[in-house]
This record gives sequence, structure tokens and C-alpha cells, in this order.
Amino acid sequence: MANPLYSVLSFTCALVLLIFMNQFKLVLDKSEKTDKDFSRLSYWVTFFCLQDGVWGLFGSGTIFNIEYFFISSSISHAAAAILAYIWLSYILNFINIERDKAIPAKMLSISLVLFQLVLLVINYRSRFIFDVSAEGVYIVRAGRNLLYYSQYFTFFVIGLFTAYRIASAKNVGTRRHYAAGFLFILAPVLCGLLQKVYILAPCDSIGFMLGCCTIYAFFISKISRNRDLSQRAVIISGLSADYDLVVYVNTAKKQAKYFQVSEKFAPLLWEGRNSSDPKSFDDLMRRIYVPNEFSEFIEKSTLDKCIDILQTAPYYTIPFLANIDERTEHYRLKIASDKSNSQAFIVGITNVEEEHRLEETAQKLRKDLQHTKLIANKDPLTGIGSAAAFKVKCNLIDNQIKQGHKIRFAIVECDVNDLKYMNDNFGHDMGNEYLKNCCKVFCNVFSHSPVFRIGGDEFVIILYDTQYEQRTELFEKLRTSVNLKSKSPKERISFAAGMADYSSQIDESVKDVLKRADTFMYIDKSKMKKGR
Repeated sequence: MANPLYSVLSFTCALVLLIFMNQFKLVLDKSEKTDKDFSRLSYWVTFFCLQDGVWGLFGSGTIFNIEYFFISSSISHAAAAILAYIWLSYILNFINIERDKAIPAKMLSISLVLFQLVLLVINYRSRFIFDVSAEGVYIVRAGRNLLYYSQYFTFFVIGLFTAYRIASAKNVGTRRHYAAGFLFILAPVLCGLLQKVYILAPCDSIGFMLGCCTIYAFFISKISRNRDLSQRAVIISGLSADYDLVVYVNTAKKQAKYFQVSEKFAPLLWEGRNSSDPKSFDDLMRRIYVPNEFSEFIEKSTLDKCIDILQTAPYYTIPFLANIDERTEHYRLKIASDKSNSQAFIVGITNVEEEHRLEETAQKLRKDLQHTKLIANKDPLTGIGSAAAFKVKCNLIDNQIKQGHKIRFAIVECDVNDLKYMNDNFGHDMGNEYLKNCCKVFCNVFSHSPVFRIGGDEFVIILYDTQYEQRTELFEKLRTSVNLKSKSPKERISFAAGMADYSSQIDESVKDVLKRADTFMYIDKSKMKKGR
């Protein structure tokens, strides 16, 4: 019988593969067929390891069921046969076998898979490959060699072909690629030989898992190597296109190499441009640096400060002022770490004077725009909301109504009386004072509600929350504020007012509520005229 550790090892192989595949997703390039094929292969191997672990539960007697044990054994052998074909298909793609050579190999592999499946079907009746005893013990029959050799024949052939490709490779990169493919095949082959000797050990699962790990390690090392080699060149190339000065600094070797020096900076470096001493860059910065609130970082050594900054961030941008050719202008210093060398980084300097001017202009325009919006939303005479502001407010409320929000509000409309009389008899300045006095009354009574001037002598107040709850009392207070007895134009307060509540049953918009308030206001105005 199998050892109980059989299942533990098989399930562990599946767990390792799942962890690796979770990490592989981070670098998976879905446009690459090899990457997608490897992902598919890994999931199939994971399935194989899981079902192999289930077989171990039967083989060790942890689960005792002879019929299920036999079915599990058949599934295990069938899965191994299919996996051999998937393995072959992947390695043919991985080592770039030509299509005309790959098709015969795949056809042979498919034939061997079908042959093994037929053997397993026959074994269900004849039990000439394997059997399960009444005690739940896996018994090997003579026919199992047919299953074994047909399964591993393709591995041996493709392994030999891959070895030939390694020997004939002309460069190190290609040889390394083929070597990874060879190890990918060697792992299941060697473990398969052990499986023939140690039948009750999960050698197949371990071999397939090791093969996948080999390819995974090759992918990760290749990506990391390419990224490290290309990162420095990419950064330097990108900076050189737009920067006046680009220098690569290696602090471990105490070296600095200039990759870009514009005509503006060339005279400042003198012989330092050809010097590999990092101090030449520090000397340059001391000569051109102009202290300001943005560039206090330069005290003793610019490079020392760059090293400190890169401890917490992979790249950093610092604005500073520089004096070149007796002109003080804005510059930007950008530093970027070299991930392939933790003790090296790249520094670039570029002139951003034009960019700075554009930003200042943009800020001024933004301030002007904000000021314009503020003026447009505020009535210039009274300082309360304008007609434009009231329209915006109405749109917001209308949107809430359309969306079905349960809102409560009321509108008070006021119309100042006798404005023409004031203007004609006392002048427009006195008329304006008269309007402002009336407006103060509206704002004092409705101290927590927005007040708008929507016309020459028309005002609107929108009541919410507490003031909505107190609308009746507040409206009465507003009515008592009318002062018709005073003969002095400065003290006279006269206006008609009307109030209407929003009702979701009859009102579709603020305009409907305003119409009712307007009607009540004219009724009030008519009463006031009759009472004179």
C-alpha cells in the first residue's frame, strides 16, 4: 500500500504550482502564445497533482473503496497520457520547432495517447495493466510496461532533439533558452524512471511540478534580466531627448559619465565633461545654483541629496533656479534609480522657463475665471445671489426632482414697491439704497436661506430645513417688516410677497412652484394698492 505521505506530497506540488501561477500572472503577456500555453500547461499539471493526491488517499487506505480506487487509478493514468501530449506541444512551441516538423511529432503523440486510452478501456475488463485487490492494494500487471513506454517515448525523442539544438546554438541567449527546455523535459523523464521503480510514490507529480518550475524560473529571470539591461538605456535615451544635461552616477565606483551636454552647459563643465569624478557635477551645480524656496536641498552636495531621496522613492523631480549666461531661469532636476544597480542613478537637468511662464499664465487665467464666475453669480448692487445663480440652483433642484428624491422646500417671491417713484423723485442713488434696505430685511428674516435678485425689483428666497419648517412664522414676520408710514426715503420699506410650497403631486419643476408664489405675490400687491 502507498504511504500516507503520498497525498501530502502530491497536494504540496499542486499548491506550489498555484503559488507560482499566481505570480506568473503578474508578468504574463497575453499576446505571447508561449506565455498562454505555459499558463494552460501549468493548470493541467496542477489538476494532475490534485487527482494524484486523491489517488494517494485510496492507495494508502485512508479512503477504502475498491471500485473508486480502480476508477481513480484509471483517471490517473489517462491524465498522465494526456499531459504527455500537452507537454510535447508546449516544448515544440518553446524551442521554436518548424511547423512541418512539429505536426508529425504531434500526430505521433496523439496516436500514443489514443493507444494508452484504449489500453485503459481494455484493462477495465481484462485487468492486464493494473488491478486493485480485495484488500484495497494496487497491483501492477505485465501490461503496465506498454502504458509506461508509450507515455515516455515522446519525452525521450524530444529530449534528444532539444539536446541537439543546445549543441548547435550559436549564441549564449539561444543556448540558455534551449537549456531551459531540456531541463523542462529532463525533470519528468528522470522522475518517470523513478516512478517505474517506486510505483507507490508520487514521482510523476514531482517531476511535472519541477519541470513547470524550471520554465517559470527561466521566464522570471529572462524578464528581470531584460528589464535590468534595458532600463538604464531607456531612461537615458528618454532624458537625452529633452534634457540639457544627463549624467549617470555610480556611487560604489565613484564614477560619473555624461551622456548629454547641451551647448548651454558645455562651457560650464570645461574639462569636467570628460572627467569621471562625480565632483564635477557637484561643482557645476554650485556654480549655477540660485537659492530659493524650492531649492534648499542643495547645501553641500547635490549628489548626496539625490542619494538620500532615492532611499524612499525610485525617482524624484526637483525644481530649482539656475543662473546661466547671466540669466536666472527655472530648471528641473530629475533623478531616477538604476534598478539593476542599487548604488547607481541617473540625473537629468532641463530648462522649464517657458513651462513655468505658461503655468503662471494658466494660474492667472484660472483666478480670473473664478473671479468672473463669482461676479456672475453675485448681484453687484446687493451682494446676494444673481439671476444666473438662481438658474443654476433651479437646475440642481430640478435634477433632484427628476431622480425621484424626496425633497421639501418653499419659495418666497418679493417685489419691491414704488421703485420707479423713488428713482424719478429722489434719484437712482436713493433708489439703489431703497433696494438695498429691502434686501437687508429679506436676508435678516431668512438668515439661513439663499436670497436671489432675479430682476430690477424682484427677489426670491428658497426655504430649506429649519426655515422651511418655520416658513409660516417667518413669512408673517416678513409681512410685518413693511414700513409705509415713514416719510423718509431712507427708512421706507415696502414690498409685496407671496409664498408657495413644493408638492410632488402637482409640481414638476421649480418653475411651477415659482409661478404659484408669483401669483400670491401679485394678490398681495393688489391688496396693498387697495389699502392705500
